Amino acid sequence: MRLRAELDAAWKGIGALAQMDDGRRDRVVAELRTAVPDVASLAAREVGTEAAVAEISRFAGVGVPGSDPAFPTAVIWDDVVRTAAEAARATC
Repeated sequence: MRLRAELDAAWKGIGALAQMDDGRRDRVVAELRTAVPDVASLAAREVGTEAAVAEISRFAGVGVPGSDPAFPTAVIWDDVVRTAAEAARATC
C-alpha cells in the first residue's frame, strides 16, 4: 500500500513540476528520485519483488500527467520508475 501511495503522489506531483521555480523544482525532483526507489525497495522486502515491480510497471504505463514540452517531465518520470524497479529487483 505504501508503494502505491508513494507512486500515486509522485505521479500527481510530477505534472506540477513545470510550474515550480527552479530551486523548488530541483528539490522535488531529487526527492522523487530517492524516495520512490527507497519505498520500492522496502515494498519488495515486504511483498516480494514481483508484486513490487508489477505495481511500479502499472504506474509506468499510465504516462505523465500535465506533460509540458518546456520541461522534461516524461524523462524524469521514466527515470523515477526505472530506478524504483531496479531498487525493487536488487532487494531480494
